[in-house]
Amino acid sequence: MEVTVPRLVIASYKGKNGKTTVTLALAYALIKTGFRVSMFKVGPDYIDPSYHSVITGTPSRNLDYVLMGDKVITRFYRYSLNSDIAIIEGVSGLYDSVDGVSEVGSTAQVAKLLRAPVVLVINGERINRTVRAIIRGLRDFDSDVKIVGAVVTNTTERQVDKLRIAVEGEGLEFLGYVPRSDELEEVMQYRHLGLMHAGEVDKQYLVKVFSETSRFIDVNKVVKVAREYSEAIDVRSDEGLNNTEPPSNDLRVGILGGRVFTFYYPEVIERIQAFMSNIRFIDPEIDQELGDINLLLIGGGFPEVYGKYLERNRALRADVRRFIDSGKYLYAECGGLMYLTNSIIYNNEEYEMVGAIDAVTVMHKRPVWYGYARARIIKDSIIGGSGTVLMGHEFHYSSLILHGGYDFVIRYERGAGINGYDGFQVNNAYAHYLHIHPDTYDVIGRIIKRLLDHEN
Repeated sequence: MEVTVPRLVIASYKGKNGKTTVTLALAYALIKTGFRVSMFKVGPDYIDPSYHSVITGTPSRNLDYVLMGDKVITRFYRYSLNSDIAIIEGVSGLYDSVDGVSEVGSTAQVAKLLRAPVVLVINGERINRTVRAIIRGLRDFDSDVKIVGAVVTNTTERQVDKLRIAVEGEGLEFLGYVPRSDELEEVMQYRHLGLMHAGEVDKQYLVKVFSETSRFIDVNKVVKVAREYSEAIDVRSDEGLNNTEPPSNDLRVGILGGRVFTFYYPEVIERIQAFMSNIRFIDPEIDQELGDINLLLIGGGFPEVYGKYLERNRALRADVRRFIDSGKYLYAECGGLMYLTNSIIYNNEEYEMVGAIDAVTVMHKRPVWYGYARARIIKDSIIGGSGTVLMGHEFHYSSLILHGGYDFVIRYERGAGINGYDGFQVNNAYAHYLHIHPDTYDVIGRIIKRLLDHEN
């Protein structure tokens, strides 16, 4: 098999230069012109892909070499099959990596694996000729990375010509610009984990803003460089591409969502759909009960931000507690773990939560851990047997003050968790800080198979 879809990697020399903004503007401009666009994100991320999905109406996929290895190529093939062009948003600076020494985990590494040309995003504020030095340095650092074009952001109309001259003077295509905009600043708001999740913003307003922003992108040039510089890639396996067998059981799953719990990789939902046809999405601010379900999933998100609304919904919190006490299956990550504790303290306010884990969650101003994590299971549990190694990522500003005594399920070899440990199992309910992608370790599949064995 061969990957031939034209593709572009959107990168910059550092974070917060407007990569997501440019990615969305490019995608909207292409879609408006009639192209079918597939979208991807380098590294572990829930938030940027949520914006991609608003623009395209289809899931955006993560390409994470650290967690997936060479699977990133198969994943790219699988999820770009039916598109005319693929847009891959990078992470951090172009060459920034996990260890800061090798290229592992960098945008540049993924660009090389996918044989994809790179478009630079350059912050145009208070700069002109220095743009040439930036381009030259990035291009010369690794000649195997094909930097072919640039988009400038955060600029004024009178600066555009100077910036265009600088970009073209270094032999790159000037693909457009993103003018400074109060509307853009409003819709692309930052919070402690990055941008606000798209599940919490006005989607119609978001689309309107990017409809305007896309006018400054030269679609013809974008398509030209993608087609001209994308190279074919051989893919060794198409395993899992044609698995369309419908589920044949009566199992029912509930997924806590709404604007509170939004951190779900699309593959998690798809894994569930492969096993179960009856899925109920539950809004923890509004819905009063879980309903008749066999499994409850609580992903990450921002329970601290919506603490007062979660506290007000006493009926649902009590129902979650009853669900756990009855021995039914539950899996929770990060924000879901926080929701299961006694309370959350945020901005000097304390909000009552489920109380299934005898602990208080305390929010901090700085991250407790932010990045990749590696842990080993030290006690047999519903997520796996002792000795199993888990690779994932932690993104949390909270810590737990424990009141009860717990035998933790996992111990971190890299990461924080709760003083180096993590994993609470209460009956058949399991919760930890660690985020795990199912293409790295299929936690959900394991729990569902266990549930199916129990039901049979």
